[in-house]
Amino acid sequence: MRVISGIYRGRKLFMPKGIRPTKDNVKESLFNVLRSDIKGARVLDLFSGSGALGIEALSRGAQETVFVDNSKVCTDIIDRSITKIVSCDEDASIRIINMDVCAAIKLMHKEDKKFDIVILDPPYNKLSRSPDRDAIYGPYNRNRIRKCLMYITVYDILPHSGLVVVEHFKKESLPVETEHLRLLRQLKYGDTIISIYNRSKND
Repeated sequence: MRVISGIYRGRKLFMPKGIRPTKDNVKESLFNVLRSDIKGARVLDLFSGSGALGIEALSRGAQETVFVDNSKVCTDIIDRSITKIVSCDEDASIRIINMDVCAAIKLMHKEDKKFDIVILDPPYNKLSRSPDRDAIYGPYNRNRIRKCLMYITVYDILPHSGLVVVEHFKKESLPVETEHLRLLRQLKYGDTIISIYNRSKND
């Protein structure tokens, strides 16, 4: 897997075993939609996995990217990719956190951090291994995403102009609106859906 656009275009990423990477066409479409929001943005990449989405954001001009994953294997892989790809003289701020994502959101709040774009890409490859995947894995993933959406707003890490981007399985139906977020747009690619939220008008 490689960076598909920006200043690091074509550079190869290290990949942890068993990770479901975001397909290039999905990445390209997503970042084309976010094009006007990425330059100079502060990005929080939750469930980072290989770090591909956060690194793509850096390649396209993000000012700051924080990678969060609870797997030490994944955060070590992200560190290897960052060391290989990103020049030491770049201005972007980069941080890699090996921690549960909800605990990391609380930590960001404690540090008074806010992010223009929050990316949620929880693993959902296990869905395909269950004959009754909606009954077993679907509710688990939906609840995990909903909990993250709640934490993002309760712990106030998203400014009023901020966006939350969620990559999820097509059968994982997410809310059109929560108390503080509303669904702005959905992009559909086969079994993958990208749901983009912003702050509610009344918030």
